[in-house]
Amino acid sequence: MTEIDRRRFLATAVAAAAVAARPGFAAEPRSQTFAAARFDRDGASVALVADDGREAATRPLPDRGHGIALSPDGETLVVVARRPGRWADVLAARDLRPLARLEAPAGRHFYGHGCFSADGRRFFTTENDADGGDGMIGIWDATRGFPRIGERSSGGVGPHDIALTPDGRGLIVANGGIRTHPETGRDILNRDTMHPNLALLSADADEIVAVADLGPDLRLSSIRHLAVAADGEVVFGCQFEGEKGVMPPLVGSWRPDRAGRAPVLWEMPDAGLARLADYVGSVALDASGRLVAATSPRGGATAFFERATGRFLGLADLPDVCGVAADRDGFLLTSGAAGLRRATAVAGRTVLTDPNPALAAHAWDNHLTRIAPRI
Repeated sequence: MTEIDRRRFLATAVAAAAVAARPGFAAEPRSQTFAAARFDRDGASVALVADDGREAATRPLPDRGHGIALSPDGETLVVVARRPGRWADVLAARDLRPLARLEAPAGRHFYGHGCFSADGRRFFTTENDADGGDGMIGIWDATRGFPRIGERSSGGVGPHDIALTPDGRGLIVANGGIRTHPETGRDILNRDTMHPNLALLSADADEIVAVADLGPDLRLSSIRHLAVAADGEVVFGCQFEGEKGVMPPLVGSWRPDRAGRAPVLWEMPDAGLARLADYVGSVALDASGRLVAATSPRGGATAFFERATGRFLGLADLPDVCGVAADRDGFLLTSGAAGLRRATAVAGRTVLTDPNPALAAHAWDNHLTRIAPRI
């Protein structure tokens, strides 16, 4: 058994233990609903699918979508345009009926993600001030058709993902450090001065509570995506913009409730790290909060970690894999080339099963969001 195979076995064993230990697992419904953006010959769309592969609803989008945010009451979702898009569609979570459309104001564009406030009354979007280069958070009123009611600093440059803290009082922002401009698309305009960080903002006041970075040696590790555990720990994934062959760690954690604590990057063996190809496209926690999955579409692999220790557990292969969300007994993965896969632990092995081969006809975009326990 190779080192990677051994760790893969450990990953599945831990996953199985986590599922077995979760209270009430046996009573959970056998079908769950997820939302994801996708594109094909007919154009861009968003779809609701079950983890058994059934497709419940679809809705055309103006262009490629990226992140999808769900309201606290589970009734509304917002699909945010892929950067540097300027639209976000508000849809009914049950059937994707259109409710509203957000338009970024002049001089702004969206960076692909958003989240609701704890009471569901406000919606926050990560944005770029195209002329000044500063990261901004747009604020929208979710109670009156989503008009824009304000904006504030993101605490850095190039804010990408954003998430609410478990107590609802804070916003965690992944400031990727990359400055771009709509006229030059996704080109990095500030490679020599990149300075990514994680920022904790007050959800109710224009206040930057805490900022943490990875240090000068890792300033080219753009912090892009987040998953926040129930105890407040933040798990993040990076995309390294430096020279090939350096292979810095790409996944780590941060405790924003501990003043002055720096983020911790989790180690991987070189063979496993090389498979991620300097790029993490999405991160997620399993239903127990004990396991972490980090996907790499460039490497065609998903890495698994034990959150409590940061211990690398193994890899699962899937070409162009990027979207990931907690499933009832593991994770659901989406691919731009191979449809959907369920990743579960069976008899000490990580098994990827294909719930509906027909879904491979679509190129699934970067993210996957769990919408409801059942359709």
